[in-house]
Parts: sequence; C-alpha cells; structure tokens
Amino acid sequence: MRKENFPERSIHRIHPLVGLGSLQYRKNNIEKAYEYFNCAIKEINKAMTTNFDQDELNRIFLNDLAEICMTLGKRKEALGYINKLALASSGPGKFSSKVASRQEVARIFEMKARYFLQESDFLKAQEYLDKANHYNPANVTTSDVNFKLLKTEALLQWAQGQTEEAGESFQKLVKAYQKHIAYNFVAMSEYEKEQFYYSLKKDFDLFNAFVLDYKAEHPEKLYEQMYDNLLNTKALLLNQTNRKKNKILQSGDQTLITTLQQWENSKAKLAAQYYEKSNASRIDSLQRKIELLEKQLNQASGLFDTMEKSAEWKQVKKILRPGDAAVEIVRVNVVDKKKLGNANPLSDSTVYLILLLTADAKAPAPFMVANGNQLEKHFLPYYRNAIYSQTEDRLSYDQFWLPIRKQLAGIKKLYLSADGVYNQINLNTLLNQVTGQYLIDELHLVYLTNTGDLLRKRNLNPEMKAVLVGRPTYDFTERSIPMDELKIYGQRNVISEELMTFKEQDFSDLPGTEKEVSQIESILQKRNLDVISYKGAEALEENVKAVRRPSILHIATHGFFVDDQASTISPMIRSGIVLAGVKNTEKEKTEDGILTAYEATNLDLDGTDLVVLSACQTGLGEVRNGEGVYGLQRAIMVAGANNLLMSLWKVDDDATAFLMTSFYSEWEGQKNPDEFREIQIALRKKYPHPFYWGAFVMLGN
Repeated sequence: MRKENFPERSIHRIHPLVGLGSLQYRKNNIEKAYEYFNCAIKEINKAMTTNFDQDELNRIFLNDLAEICMTLGKRKEALGYINKLALASSGPGKFSSKVASRQEVARIFEMKARYFLQESDFLKAQEYLDKANHYNPANVTTSDVNFKLLKTEALLQWAQGQTEEAGESFQKLVKAYQKHIAYNFVAMSEYEKEQFYYSLKKDFDLFNAFVLDYKAEHPEKLYEQMYDNLLNTKALLLNQTNRKKNKILQSGDQTLITTLQQWENSKAKLAAQYYEKSNASRIDSLQRKIELLEKQLNQASGLFDTMEKSAEWKQVKKILRPGDAAVEIVRVNVVDKKKLGNANPLSDSTVYLILLLTADAKAPAPFMVANGNQLEKHFLPYYRNAIYSQTEDRLSYDQFWLPIRKQLAGIKKLYLSADGVYNQINLNTLLNQVTGQYLIDELHLVYLTNTGDLLRKRNLNPEMKAVLVGRPTYDFTERSIPMDELKIYGQRNVISEELMTFKEQDFSDLPGTEKEVSQIESILQKRNLDVISYKGAEALEENVKAVRRPSILHIATHGFFVDDQASTISPMIRSGIVLAGVKNTEKEKTEDGILTAYEATNLDLDGTDLVVLSACQTGLGEVRNGEGVYGLQRAIMVAGANNLLMSLWKVDDDATAFLMTSFYSEWEGQKNPDEFREIQIALRKKYPHPFYWGAFVMLGN
C-alpha cells in the first residue's frame, strides 16, 4: 500500500520494513530481523523526504538492531548502532518528560555497559553501568530500564566471579519483578501481560541458569527463591484471567458484568475467525475491540487495586504429611559464559533441575537430571514409539525416572508439577526392568499444574449434577449410522496442518462415544445424580458453554491440537474439541462447533469436581517451558475445575469405554486421583500394555 501511495525514495515506504523486523525479533528469528532492519537502513540512506524527523524512526528499531548485533557477535556494528541511537535520542523535545529522557539516557548507557562486558573490559562496563544508574530516576523502581540495570549488574558480577554479589543482584531483580506484578500486572491487557511475561520469563530463566552454576556457600536461599518464583509465575497469565472474571461476577456490578460478557463473546468470535477464510482486517478489528473492553474492565472502580499475597515454599511444606513429597521440575538452559553480555546468553544445552520438598525439609532439595537434550531428542521419540507400537519400553524408566526415584526414599505419595519433556509423557507407564513393575505400582503420583495448587481452596458444588456430551452430529445433512450397524469406531482425533482448512476435513462418526455416554448416564442416575446428556444434534458448542458449575462435565468427541510452533496464532486457539454442526457453516448458528482452549477458559466450572475430556490428545498443546502446556488442559483448570482427566495419545475406543465406565462405577468424588489410579491398575488385567491403560492422566488435587 505504501509503495502505491508514496514516491520511490520516500521515507514513508520504510515503516513496514521496520515493523517486519520488529515482528521477527519478537519471534526470536534474529537473522531474519537483521535482514529486514538492514534493508530499512539502506532505504533510509536513499530517502529524499524533507521535513521528516528521522530520529523518531531510528529510535523505533536501532535499539533492537544493536541487541541483534550483540547476539550475533557483530560487536563493532552493535557499538555503531548504539552511538546512532544516542544521537537520535539527544536534544530537546525528544521525549514527553524529564523522567522519560533520563530513562532513555540510562538505557543507552546500559547497552554500552553490556557491549564492554562482551569485550571483557569489566572496568569500562562498570563505568557505563554507574552512569546508567546515575541517570535512571530513583523513584521509578519497576521500569523496563530498571530491570535491565539490575540484570546487567548481576551479569557483570557473575562474569568477574563475584558469585555472592551476583546472587544478591539477581534477587533484587526478582523482587523488582514481584513488585511490578503486584502493582501493575492486573491492569494490563492480555497482550501487554504476554509481552511483559516473556521479558520476565527470560530473566527468570537466566536466574535459574545462575543458580545451577552457583559455586559460593549457602546456595539454599537461591533454591528457595527459585521455588517461590515457580509458585508465583507458573500459569501466571491464565490464572490472572480467571481471577479477574471471578472478581467481576462477585462484584454484582451489572455494567461490569455486561462488559465482561461482551469481552468473552468477542473472544469467542475471534477464535472462530481463525477457522474461517476471512480477511485479516476482521481479526484485527476484533483484537482491538477485545483489548479496549479489557482495559475498561481493568480500570473500572478500583476492582483490582489489590493482589493476592505471593505464595511461598514453606506454605507448601506445611501441607505435606509424613510420606508425602512435592516436586517442581524445572527445565534449565545452561549459560554460555562467553555470551553474558548478549540479549540471550543461554545455550542450547539443557538439564532438568528437580526441587524436592518433604514434610521435614529445611529447604527445597535440588538435584539434577543432566541429559536434558537426550531426553528431548532421543528418549521422548523412543517412548512414543514404544507406546504406539505396543512394544516393551526398556529404557524410559532409567532415563526419565531413576535419577528422581533415588531421592525419594520413604516417599509413598508424590505431588508433581512437570516442565518441558515431562509434560509429554505419562510417568506412571514407565516399566522398571529390575522389578518388572510399572511406576504406578511403586508410587502414588499426583499431577499438578503447579505445586502451589495444594494451597488452593477447593470450591465444591454441593449440587450433584452431571453434564455428559457425546457423539456429536458433525454434519447435520448426513444420516447418523446406528451403533448396531457400525462395527469399526472412528479414532477420536483429527489432523490438520492449518486452521483455515480445518473444517474441510472429514470428521469420522464416533458411535462408541454415544455408547460411553449412555453407560455413564445409567451409572450416575443409579447413584442419584441429576444427569443432562447432549448427544447427536444436541451436542452443540452453545450447550457446552451454557453449562454452570456441574459436579461432573464429561465430553466424548474428537480432540485436536494443530502443532505449528512457527505460528503467530496462540496455541490456545490451535487446540480444542469438535462439536455438533461443525461442517454446517452456512446454517444460522450462534457458534461454529469448534470449542477452542481459548474459549474454554471462559467456561463456568468453579466448584466442578471433575472434567473428563474423553478424546484423543486433549492433554497436548504447546509446551512452554516454565508455563506448562498451553492447550485444553490449562484452559479447563483456569476455568475452575478441581480435577481434569485428559489423554496424551490416540485412545483405543473399547479400552476407553471400559476405563470410563469402571471409573464412574467407583466414583465418589473428592478422591479422584486415588480412584482413577486404582481403575488404571485394574484395567491392566484386561489390557496389559500402557497404550491402553496409560493414555489418560489425572491433573488436579
């Protein structure tokens, strides 16, 4: 558009290049960003536009370009861009206030400090860091510049071997982030929160790498801090959304509640747009509307002036009984000390740090699974192949579990919060080659999204009501085949490489899910539960969204996750379940038949004791290290459910029906993980291989 509207040498043609460079930089495509920014510089040098403030344009991207050059090892080039940025930022009238002007000076000096840190000129680095601290406004303690100054101070001390001082600086950085979260986080839009979170996440990853490398005395304080960081940042983004919703609904303010409903409806429309061949402007318009509505909610009547108190590891310890333990698994990238001045000094070398808490622990006990890269690149594919081919797994127990088991003497029940590759396997299915027992026989393992969930007060709905959904009619124009006429059941998953073609595939009928729901309905009715069933044409997305706090929500249908790591579309939109009428987009319907994880966060499941997603791969999603799995599992827990039963691979229809009916026959509520474990052990008698009995995992408390 700009090429059509501006002359060849107009500087106004350059903004899209800068924008594309910034986008690639945010996506961590460093070399592509460098290419766009350099193209922009060449065009700027050719530009003949008069009366245009080039300094403003330069300030947009020279900071990022300097960071990119330092990351790529182009240090002299980086220094040139830092100096150009200094010129673009100098002079009167460049900034809206004196505070902003001083912050910009501090930011540039901080970059110079890191440049000299890369050059191993520690005296010069300290000199520029001192200058940066001098200019940085003392009364602004939670700005982006302040975070950078604290981090650079820690890195400079680390590089010089001043380990204790570096530890103190890192802890100051953590406290500054905590303060910022307490006072500012709830007022941000979802987009702003995500941008802030990934800055925080990078620095916390660096802190974790530092703790791993820490050589001074008394490291226990740093491990305590690491554990507390996990309690307060894991699932921070989504949990804040849930907290906001609950606060508004409890306020009784009808205007706020109406705005909340408009916000949620707009989010549902946005999710649906990605599955239609609609133009980008429609999506952009909805995104702007969502952000505007969210800001209105955040700013209304001081509703979010206070934050919940930060959780601490000592609180988790108090809940544990003798024989119990809690484990936080942390995926850590080892630091490359030669690159401490880089924007990202972390290497590709990965280890898994295990933080263990027991009832009598004086501090979280750390130990390490060192072969992280092998676990991810070699042993995860081996594990999956053994599951799908239904062969004996001779390696996974020793690789994934043995280093942890050695630290669990006397432990009978383990609450585990996974990270990285540990999100993608069911530990219960690992076979001990020495004893011939599975891990499920050796230990009672309870999966949690975060061991801080043990501190969460369980809301139990006293009304015993179950909502069951199964065998949706995907295409209203086709006749459903009766169960007695169909002997081969369809698989409960779907495959698509991109969202816009998702609806074009054939969704196989799942008569087994109707049988499953009917049997569960019969079981629960005999136990005096009020049961509502939605089958066939009634298994609509709008009926699922209308559910209000049942004791049980059971959904049996196709599940999906569009695994596109390069996509800019949220994994919460790329995962979900398929419901009735998904193929009938031409009909007048309020919903499109695709319940995405993005929409599922808005379900009213507060107090729901159990949600069962009886479909394939509903436990999958995008593994975001330190944040868990972004997909259906996170969405359901955020929506308020106490326990979630989900699958990690394509489930066998017969085995699933047997598992579910057996589980509900024993179900009493409030002891879901215990009861489900017993059913899985019993199922092994009929289906010995983990492929059949180990596909489902119970998440909750």
